[in-house]
Amino acid sequence: MRLSPFELAEPATVPEALDLLADHHGESRLVAGGTALVPMLRLGLARPDRLVSLHRVPGLEAIGVEDGVLGVGAMATHARIRRAPVVIGGWPLLAEGAGRVASPAIRASGTLGGTLGYAESASDVAPALLCLDAQVVVAGRRGERTLPVADFFLGFYETALGPGEIVTRVRVPAPPAAARSGYVKFCPRSREDRALVGVAALLVCDARGRCREEVRIALGGAAPTPLRARRAEAALHGEPLTDGAIRAAADAAAAEADPLSDLMGSADYRREMVRVWVRRLLTRLRDGGAP
Repeated sequence: MRLSPFELAEPATVPEALDLLADHHGESRLVAGGTALVPMLRLGLARPDRLVSLHRVPGLEAIGVEDGVLGVGAMATHARIRRAPVVIGGWPLLAEGAGRVASPAIRASGTLGGTLGYAESASDVAPALLCLDAQVVVAGRRGERTLPVADFFLGFYETALGPGEIVTRVRVPAPPAAARSGYVKFCPRSREDRALVGVAALLVCDARGRCREEVRIALGGAAPTPLRARRAEAALHGEPLTDGAIRAAADAAAAEADPLSDLMGSADYRREMVRVWVRRLLTRLRDGGAP
């Protein structure tokens, strides 16, 4: 399909980008990697008359650590996040989630900020960010604000971004010492497909194998938004990682899931896959093997 005509603006700073979004009477859209927006343009699902590209804004692709907190710029691609030594060494859960996004071509162009702004419920990086208690930094003409990633997703393809606001970076605290973490996704058609269900987990267990300190479990594709599985966490907290405890946590995760039905699978099927893949991931973290 032929694209509708549009103006392309390429600001050199975040304030300039904010001005371009605000000082326009038509529809403006931000474009980062374009992996979500371009298909929408081709299908006619979006018809903006101005695209504001962030590619010329310096610093938005930066990845670094300050005072023990990882900062990832909104324009950092999934491939760059996956390969960054500082992420692999200190935040392996984020590296694992970024490394499972779609195909190598999509990972090379898709950006973290674009993924968050698109609010895909089956995002591969969102469950990892939820388990890591990440924060999203947002810029607007009134200034900058920071909010927990758990508060960023509001509904089906809906975020807490206000009109004219831009995600500029994500801040990720260091995970607890001795944490075990992992991410798994179930794709019934292809490994590079959108996840039917994705599960991330981060555990800190004592010498006896009891998860007394930290139990964090997050789901993608299990509800209109990515979510922390709080009931599953509560079922496992303080318990040894026995088969029975893992089954109880998996059952709790399935019970609190609120999936949608689509062409990839029914809500009931997705709920059952939540149960299966939570159990597999927790078993992997206990045994140190593949899921």
